[in-house]
Amino acid sequence: MPTSARVVVCPAESGPLRIDEIDLPDPGPHQVVVKQFASGICHSQLHQMHGPRGAPQLLGHESTGTVVAAGSEVTHVKEGDRVMVTWVPRSPDLNR
Repeated sequence: MPTSARVVVCPAESGPLRIDEIDLPDPGPHQVVVKQFASGICHSQLHQMHGPRGAPQLLGHESTGTVVAAGSEVTHVKEGDRVMVTWVPRSPDLNR
């Protein structure tokens, strides 16, 4: 599994976007790590960049790529699978 990734970051509410390199932690039991081939920034992320969530934020929540690592409880995909990733807000009641 890769130990770092290049990401697009919105560092401040009104600042320019930048490309940074971040460390990648091992996936948790219910998580996967995806090497992205393509990603878009949609209109909802433009609102998110200027909204109450604050900065910094990683951008690009709709993408395609290949699974490079999967947590111990993941059963629906495996390393090497090609996947589409989309962002779905989770309930604060979920603990995973």
